[in-house]
Amino acid sequence: MSYSLIIDPAAILDIKESIQWYNEQKPGLGRRIYDMLKQTMARIKKSPELFQLRYKNLRMAPVGKFPFLILFQINQTKKHIAVVAVLHTSRNPQIWKERSE
Repeated sequence: MSYSLIIDPAAILDIKESIQWYNEQKPGLGRRIYDMLKQTMARIKKSPELFQLRYKNLRMAPVGKFPFLILFQINQTKKHIAVVAVLHTSRNPQIWKERSE
């Protein structure tokens, strides 16, 4: 069963900043990470339980060849997935907690 996907405004900002940074490194590279993020989110929507569960109810999905993780939570009752952050793997994945406080 497919779920609906809700992307937190902070996660949207993460995505925009990543695309901008990659485009500054090499024109067109931002588009590649954007496409990979879309593909990863489509896989999350289709089968969210396939991804590793961490921090109680938080799952993480790697973004292809890019060093990023999509952090998300599943709401089984409402059948939706909430993307709470898109973080570089060198960052502490618990940073998303600071955002919600």
